[in-house]
Amino acid sequence: MTHSVQTSLFTTGKLHTRRYYPANFYKVVVNTEEGESYEYEVEAENFSQATEIAEDMASSLLEDITYVEVYDLNYFDTSI
Repeated sequence: MTHSVQTSLFTTGKLHTRRYYPANFYKVVVNTEEGESYEYEVEAENFSQATEIAEDMASSLLEDITYVEVYDLNYFDTSI
């Protein structure tokens, strides 16, 4: 069973001339031992930070985690 949860926490970014430039957006998939998966969208500066955010989200599920997938949404083609 797949659970889709859409969250976007705008916690990082660059301020330049009063404009907000967001960091990169990443798709995070947390897979559990029961075969379930939870999808999130997070904003982070790099894959490492996105993975840290994903691990924090995964620990809040209170389930046994098999693995966490992180995809860069800039290169993730949703038209297929």
